[in-house]
Amino acid sequence: MKPSSFRVAIAAAWIVLLSAFTTPRECISNASQAGAHYYYYLEPSDSYDAYNSVADEILRLEYMTGHYVDTSPFGGTLIASGYTNNDYPHSIWASSRLYVHY
Repeated sequence: MKPSSFRVAIAAAWIVLLSAFTTPRECISNASQAGAHYYYYLEPSDSYDAYNSVADEILRLEYMTGHYVDTSPFGGTLIASGYTNNDYPHSIWASSRLYVHY
């Protein structure tokens, strides 16, 4: 085995070994968002609604409206925005947006 091919083999083994122990970024962001709580404001009036997790707020809004609510904007109408802090007027962009689908 040539010295250069040995280096390539070691580098490839190192990459495979390290990739087996790293977590994909999608898993990290979904896991951290699942337990996060937000201050929800109803749209378009921007009135305070509740401090809930995304799942709890979806269930609450589905009960209130009687329609399907999720985080997908396609074919939906914005019904609530969730913020990480309770500042008013809002000093940051909404972290969570919920849409109702009629």
